[in-house]
Amino acid sequence: MIKIAGIAVAALIFSVFLRRSNKTVSLLLVLFACAAVFFESLSYLGGIMDSLGRMSRGMGEAASYLKIMFKVLGVALLAQTVADLCRDSGESALAGQTETAAKILIVVMILPLLSAVTEVITGLVL
Repeated sequence: MIKIAGIAVAALIFSVFLRRSNKTVSLLLVLFACAAVFFESLSYLGGIMDSLGRMSRGMGEAASYLKIMFKVLGVALLAQTVADLCRDSGESALAGQTETAAKILIVVMILPLLSAVTEVITGLVL
């Protein structure tokens, strides 16, 4: 985490100084830093995937719901990053539309989960 924080703080400091003289270079620096932080955080993904694999082996059919939840998490994180980059570039309308599109995609992704929950609730009531 220290490496990620170092990348972010260094990019922030350079970006603030560069923004006054050259906004394009400042934005490119921020984009590069975002990519560096993303790829650095991918190194932790292997351990997470191993743990999820062990958990899902004993879950049977419910493992597919776990996959849905992590796909939703990925969409939410990606949408937040893109929206923040849009806001930093002064495009707040594009940021808002990105967030709205992500919310719609998340609803579409969780429909099978909502259907299963509805079936369970209906079975309990009847």
